[in-house]
Amino acid sequence: MLAGYRLTDAIPLLIFAAVMAWRLRSLDRARPLRVATLWVLPALVLLLVGLALWGMPPRPTGWLALFAGLIVGAAVGAQRARLMRLHVEGEGEHARVMVRSSPAAIILILAVFGLRRLLMPGYHPAVGGHPGGTAVLLTDAMLGLAVGLICAQRATLWVRSRALSAQHRSVSRDFG
Repeated sequence: MLAGYRLTDAIPLLIFAAVMAWRLRSLDRARPLRVATLWVLPALVLLLVGLALWGMPPRPTGWLALFAGLIVGAAVGAQRARLMRLHVEGEGEHARVMVRSSPAAIILILAVFGLRRLLMPGYHPAVGGHPGGTAVLLTDAMLGLAVGLICAQRATLWVRSRALSAQHRSVSRDFG
């Protein structure tokens, strides 16, 4: 135990650090943006969150936490999508929108994760505490955050990719 931390306290941080390191490794590579399937993840998340809320409906304060998380998540998701770099490769029928994550987008996710860890009330691994009575409220807020982040990010990417494709088609017609 280093400074009061147990190994079980560090496992989520190690997993998160590994995922972020993997994401940072692939920042320079553009990958095709599958515009036709951008709706799949938001639909799946909405279904799962809907089932969770149906199985255990929140109290009024839980609904407030959920909507607050939804608003914060939507703001973060839209900003993250704006930070992603989009461009079109190819011409004519073979043109496709490519996406490349920005380092700022990854830093934004790291900042949200760090802020969440700092603001979690009553949690301090060194004294063995955990959120206790606020755990359900935090869960409701995190459900809203996930829905807002994923839906706003995908919607923003869809809008940006359609505008970029339309612009590319008009430029291709003008010069082609």
